[in-house]
Amino acid sequence: MMREAEVVVLGAGVAGLTLARLLWEGGRSVLVVAEALGEASRPPVALVNPLRGRRFTLAEEGERALEAALAFYGRFVSLHLEVYRPVPERERDQVAKRLGGLRHRWEGGGVVLEEAFWLEPRPLLERLARGVPLLKGRVLAWEPPYLCLEGGERVRGEILVYAGGGRGAHLLGLGGRHVPGLVLTLLDYFPRAISYRVYLAGSALGGSYLSEGEGPDPPPPTKGEVAWLLEGAEALVGYRPQVASAWRGVRFRLPAQGEGLPYLFPVEGGYALTGLGSTGFLYAPLLVGRLAGKL
Repeated sequence: MMREAEVVVLGAGVAGLTLARLLWEGGRSVLVVAEALGEASRPPVALVNPLRGRRFTLAEEGERALEAALAFYGRFVSLHLEVYRPVPERERDQVAKRLGGLRHRWEGGGVVLEEAFWLEPRPLLERLARGVPLLKGRVLAWEPPYLCLEGGERVRGEILVYAGGGRGAHLLGLGGRHVPGLVLTLLDYFPRAISYRVYLAGSALGGSYLSEGEGPDPPPPTKGEVAWLLEGAEALVGYRPQVASAWRGVRFRLPAQGEGLPYLFPVEGGYALTGLGSTGFLYAPLLVGRLAGKL
């Protein structure tokens, strides 16, 4: 018997499950198809911070995205508010101009973003998926209105939504960058996140040492990568935390396409919501709200 739904979502990461949850709660017929829950959306900690990079750039629509993320994720898991960002003294005047309407205060040698936060993705994903129809399987072809699965099964959707990240990007011919990230779990605990080059939040130390990988499969940690993370942590807190374990993931990033966010766009048979890279947890609720309105 063929499975079918009004909306079929390919991918069970934060974007796909946020969309499915919102549609399911609204009484829509929805089905999620994925090999597993999360993949790149399952690091030990996700940092939701609209002030990006070492240049302290306010992410496009960052204030709106943060507001939507606070309202949505707070329904499902605890949000650990406040992210502290050290700011070099010579850059403080410029950084102050980039903060926009973000709630903040200056403290010591940096700025505290009062509504930026971190959360634990694994319980979030499990709670988003609770009750939502989910079919586990590997999709081999995107042939609207069908998804063709390994083993010959097909799934039919009036609207198909691709939210599968880099692993299935070839199904739609999407080209982008695969960015490996490494997160170390620690014996130390940091209730308030600290971020500059690397980040410390909860029992996690993370960052992207490699600018690009060869594909969606996680590569092994490279020589010097763990040392680079620990050096970054030492620069932030004055010592090297003790490491308990490591988690590796690969984020998928689409190239910028002029003005506006490039992550939500029409494709044959429906829409794609993908390529968010490290901004997935920041932008997912905002973009899903817009997509749900289109559907």
